[in-house]
Amino acid sequence: MMRYQDFIGSSSKLQEEVMDDLFEPSEGLQVLTLKNNEFMSEAGSLKSYSEFIELVRSTLLQTSVRAEREGEQELNLLVDVVGAHPRLGEPKLKLSRYSQAEQQNLQQSHDPPHIKERLAQLNAEYERLYPQLKFVVFVNGRTRPEIIKVMESRISSKRPWFEECRQAIHELCNIAQDRIRQSMF
Repeated sequence: MMRYQDFIGSSSKLQEEVMDDLFEPSEGLQVLTLKNNEFMSEAGSLKSYSEFIELVRSTLLQTSVRAEREGEQELNLLVDVVGAHPRLGEPKLKLSRYSQAEQQNLQQSHDPPHIKERLAQLNAEYERLYPQLKFVVFVNGRTRPEIIKVMESRISSKRPWFEECRQAIHELCNIAQDRIRQSMF
């Protein structure tokens, strides 16, 4: 993959492709980052993809605070960013190449049907409790039963919507950091 400084100096189309691979295809994320002159000015002074992802994390967290206080435009952007992530164990039409591989591994797993059913139930329960959010977790080698426990714990916490949104933001950025480590960005 290209060096970070080459990414910063590349065309907007190429930058969008890299962002889609690091996170997931999301117009909201593009608006908050690549299409934001202030963000890109700060990103130009960074030295690595890892620092860039931490700037994305900070931007998304600040957006969540503004959305909680102020309103709908920021909320819609956050919903688009978090909603771009696929449901665990379910296919989605437009995925990053990393999610395609991750989802393919999940689809090919030899979990008993009750595990797949439980994931579907938990996804639905989570989305009832946190409308417009998708459950996001950095899997990092955990088994499906371990992920189910994490899902159950986050659902049973019944934390406020914006707190859960901020948790999803951290998970998305942790996933992106891992994608950097795996692909040698």
